[in-house]
Amino acid sequence: MLINMTTQLSTPFTASLSLGNLDIVESVSKCLTPKLDGLRGKKIVFSCDDKKMVPVDGWGLRANLYGAATVTTIRPIRENTMVAAIDSSSVKLAETEEGSLYGVKCGIATAYGGRALMHFKIGPVLFYLSESTIQDSELEDRLARLVLLDDDFAKRLIRVRAERAVQKELAGHFSDSIVLVDGSLKASIFEDRDRSMARIAEESVLRRNMVIGISKGTRLKALERAAAPLTKVPGPAYIEVDMIIKSLIRNTVGSNLMVKLGKSSPVLRADVIGDRSESLGRLLGNDPVAGGYPETLRLAHYISTFSGTEMTCLRSHVLNNYDVTELAADDIRRTLLGSISV
Repeated sequence: MLINMTTQLSTPFTASLSLGNLDIVESVSKCLTPKLDGLRGKKIVFSCDDKKMVPVDGWGLRANLYGAATVTTIRPIRENTMVAAIDSSSVKLAETEEGSLYGVKCGIATAYGGRALMHFKIGPVLFYLSESTIQDSELEDRLARLVLLDDDFAKRLIRVRAERAVQKELAGHFSDSIVLVDGSLKASIFEDRDRSMARIAEESVLRRNMVIGISKGTRLKALERAAAPLTKVPGPAYIEVDMIIKSLIRNTVGSNLMVKLGKSSPVLRADVIGDRSESLGRLLGNDPVAGGYPETLRLAHYISTFSGTEMTCLRSHVLNNYDVTELAADDIRRTLLGSISV
């Protein structure tokens, strides 16, 4: 809407600044056909601060465009099995004229026989990325340049490399166990050849390990629609969605499922290397599940998160050990926008 501000402007300026003769509102409304009539009678979920919101009771069976899906009940298997969950986080700590300094932390949490066993913190570990150091990463030239130009790419590179290193070590150390991963089981452009998801899968199969990747959310609306029948199931269950995933995403590893791990829990995406029912059954039988999410993954997430104290300590460590000179700096967005929330 355009607001008339004539009460605040003197007459000469009012005439020159009037937008009444311009069809701005009409022009904006026609830049893309609104089609608002298509909303009538629809079920709706309002967004909140760009967060992914999902309907508690699902979209309903009418929303499933992929036909009747087979719902398979998950029965907990109480045979003692080690569960090792991994999560990580990466942050940008500083930058120089030639590159940037990043930190990564990994968390490992284990459970056995239905109880939490122990947890470990790896890091923080610091990495300095510049034109000279990125050459050892085995990245393709164009991707390497993007990593140096884009902080999100750089943080993703470090996080993927760190997680794959931990996952491969666990997969090669344990036998007849479950390696639990935060996120989907998918090859990444940031992997190195010796610690790729394919290598981790091979190692797991050789040592009879099961690998489960659980995603807290999905951007694929087709999966939410396909998983609608799970919202009506009273207990743990899963639906296979291999056909949907593999038609939309390349380089996925294992079986692709939508799962519900508890009675009143949300529906999550899960990728599984190994027998689907046995893997999920052993997970439920050995890892406490609260609110529909494995407790080991939740703990690994908390362990891997950077705290304000750690960030301060890392800054002091760099200043005291690497002969650097700290320059005065300013937040440009805050300078330009002031107190406006950005």
